[in-house]
Amino acid sequence: MGLIVCATRGGEAGRRTQERAIALAKERGDELVFLCVFDPAFAGDLSPALSEAVIQEQQWLGRTLMNVAQSRARKQGVDADAVVRRGPVVENIEDFVRESCASTLVIGQPRVDSALDTFRLDNVQSCADQMVDKTGIAVVVVTPERAE
Repeated sequence: MGLIVCATRGGEAGRRTQERAIALAKERGDELVFLCVFDPAFAGDLSPALSEAVIQEQQWLGRTLMNVAQSRARKQGVDADAVVRRGPVVENIEDFVRESCASTLVIGQPRVDSALDTFRLDNVQSCADQMVDKTGIAVVVVTPERAE
């Protein structure tokens, strides 16, 4: 039995990604963990008090999103764990994949290209390729065209 890590957040892309990971876990009989990573650096330089407030809000939002993901999995007969981390996203995903000895990583790409380069399909695929090279893990990229 393997472990599937589903790196996810909210929104339509997150739902599609979670659904794909849940289906894989059911199909393979693998364990499933949802991973949400927030990087407070997106907000730039903030006062210490404001920075702490941003971190607390991100942690609350992350826990809430992971509760929704776990509920979605339970409704389909899959028990899933959930983890929320903060810091650089790709590095945290890579670290978690290694720490957990995961066999598969499921990541998604939003339906519409965002102004943020991170979400362009070529960048998501590049990230997936780097993850394979660095960790040896199998990576499933969920694109809008693969949504069910």
